[in-house]
Amino acid sequence: MGDWFTREIADAGRLRLFCFFVAFIAAFLFIRFSVRMIRRQVRWWPGNVTPGGRHIHHVVFGLVFMCVGGVGGLAITDDSSGWAAGAAAVFGAGTALVLDEFALVLHLQDVYWSEQGGCRSRSSSS
Repeated sequence: MGDWFTREIADAGRLRLFCFFVAFIAAFLFIRFSVRMIRRQVRWWPGNVTPGGRHIHHVVFGLVFMCVGGVGGLAITDDSSGWAAGAAAVFGAGTALVLDEFALVLHLQDVYWSEQGGCRSRSSSS
């Protein structure tokens, strides 16, 4: 497996793409799990981020991650460095968070749990 990774990913110049993909999938699965735990009001799960009572959607964190990862990726010239892979992973995680709340971005209102957003009607936002 290590030989395959070195030959097909690292030596082929695909390390950034691989890291983006892995982080995208991991972040997408994590945020889906997190939303489900918050909806079920599981006691041991941290819950929503609500400073001063204002709910911060995960699309906000996604946009920050995309900006940091994107600028970092542009600033790093060595494609095979750990920094380049890290920037790609941050960008991938941010992309997953933004994509997960695409209805919020598209409609510019919280339709995440409404019929308009594609889910059954729910009273609170994610």
